[in-house]
Amino acid sequence: MSEVALNRSVVLMILGSALFAGCQPTSKDAAKSIQVASDGSTTIVEGSTPSEEEKMKLVAAKEALFAKLSGRLMEAMSTGGPASAIDICQKEAPAIALDVAKSSNVKIGRVGVRLRNVNNQPPNWAKKLIANKTDTPNFVKLSDQHAAALIPIKLQAQCLICHGSSDTIAPDVQEKLAKLYPQDKATGFSEGELRGWFWVESID
Repeated sequence: MSEVALNRSVVLMILGSALFAGCQPTSKDAAKSIQVASDGSTTIVEGSTPSEEEKMKLVAAKEALFAKLSGRLMEAMSTGGPASAIDICQKEAPAIALDVAKSSNVKIGRVGVRLRNVNNQPPNWAKKLIANKTDTPNFVKLSDQHAAALIPIKLQAQCLICHGSSDTIAPDVQEKLAKLYPQDKATGFSEGELRGWFWVESID
């Protein structure tokens, strides 16, 4: 197998496993709503959950973000390897998320257990769930009557090329991370560990 083909296989495995982890079915306990704030910001409504139609819309938006971002990452990987893909995450991912948000009529983003991009902050309603490191999907209703979802991402073995320990990350990748993310804390993960979450919130 050529280096280009291998690189494409690696990124497909990385992105596919992240999507699979993000689409786990909601457990009975995870579906329970809890109050997360009392400062006037949007909160989770106790005991209220979205309809199946609302859940499908939230998951569809997350999948749309995955598809667009993964397409660009595959292009970068095929020409320049993992280090080039990091450029896409840093320079294009925010615009891709905004495009999906507009087309799907939602707010959407990603946040990590430990942040790589300090701008990837969660909405207020998700903060307690994140602080508790919830590792199952949560579909909730908010105090403004909108539906929202927090969907976990578990780290797969292939993801170690960018998120593992220093002895598993190639020197060129480490150099690019240091250049683009000087405050990076998203390394040192192990396979199967909770890496972060997709969050999605309807606006209609």
